[in-house]
Amino acid sequence: MSKTIKLKSTRIFQESYQAFNNDYDTIVNQGGSRSSKTYSIAQLFVVLGHVFTNKVFTIARKTTPAVKATALRDFLEILQNNGIYDKQNYNKTMGEYILNGNLYEFIGVDDPQKIRGRKRDFLWLNEANEFKHEDYKQLEMRTVGQKFLDYNPSDEFHWIYDDILPRKDCKFIKSTYLDNPFLEQRIIDKIEQYKNKDENYWRIYGLGEKGVSEASIYTHWQYVDKLPENYDERFYGLDFGWNHPTVLVEIRMKDDRIYCKQIIYEKYKTNGQIIDLMDKLGVDKNSQIFADSAEPDRINEIANRDYWCNPAKKDVLKGIDDIKLREFYITSDSVEGIKEVKSYKWQVKDEKVIDKPVKINDDFCDAVRYGVHSYLNASFVGIV
Repeated sequence: MSKTIKLKSTRIFQESYQAFNNDYDTIVNQGGSRSSKTYSIAQLFVVLGHVFTNKVFTIARKTTPAVKATALRDFLEILQNNGIYDKQNYNKTMGEYILNGNLYEFIGVDDPQKIRGRKRDFLWLNEANEFKHEDYKQLEMRTVGQKFLDYNPSDEFHWIYDDILPRKDCKFIKSTYLDNPFLEQRIIDKIEQYKNKDENYWRIYGLGEKGVSEASIYTHWQYVDKLPENYDERFYGLDFGWNHPTVLVEIRMKDDRIYCKQIIYEKYKTNGQIIDLMDKLGVDKNSQIFADSAEPDRINEIANRDYWCNPAKKDVLKGIDDIKLREFYITSDSVEGIKEVKSYKWQVKDEKVIDKPVKINDDFCDAVRYGVHSYLNASFVGIV
């Protein structure tokens, strides 16, 4: 293929490309938020697709919806920006793309057959710290060529630190948002606000360094494929936003277990647009919606459209306890919600954990808390 690839690249791309050419077996990109590590590896994989032919590139993440929403999206954007995207080469259902005779497959390890499937030439683990060590070993043993890993270092202890980084054939590349010259100032400002909100959060997502403490609020949650069809109660939690997303979460209780699914996660939507979206998505009008009580006008507007919407109870610590005391499941297609829950932490000051959540990227978590805490403490639940 003679098409020239033009890339706006960062040093992360350059160092990863150099490490590939120097035949490092494993290339690890550890970095903070928006450091370009994911996009740079996607760029490199596009470039390699013009160097090789008849190769298999596997790009994996913990779940299939997650890999489609991140790495696949970046990969397709790079193709489109270079005028080399061809919809005939894209199998959207399978999450596969053919480029210069090479197969790119985007998989989630929630499909065991994909882990133990055919051999591949190159492997990329996006958000690699999500993977169990056994997942990686199964993928690695079926990979002929080089492996790429990227992640935010949110774990204080991890198999990557113990078993991958010490290897002589491993190239370690660390990055921060300062390595990405293409960031808008508003994104830089958002990242830098972590400095004054939480030391550990800033260390991980600002400086790209390993977390120094375990301050995660929800450590017991688990993936589930779908909401249970048989359940004791169904209701919703709703957190309003504009610059922050408006988030609607469907919650089902079964045997005192909590099951959640992200229904709406949208920025810059008026209340009317949110209601129209609720209508389109078939939100149940006979199920209670517990909404942010700080927005009474928005609640009344939703109620006037025949939804059973009322103010939520907003006791933060008691609401968190209500969730922590129960089994907590989130559907694997709740991509943004899962990302929030994984980063939802207590504030840390002077290396001491404080009983106050970090108020950053917590809209899904707030919506779940509104729903669960209000349902467990509302005398009118069950009355239509």
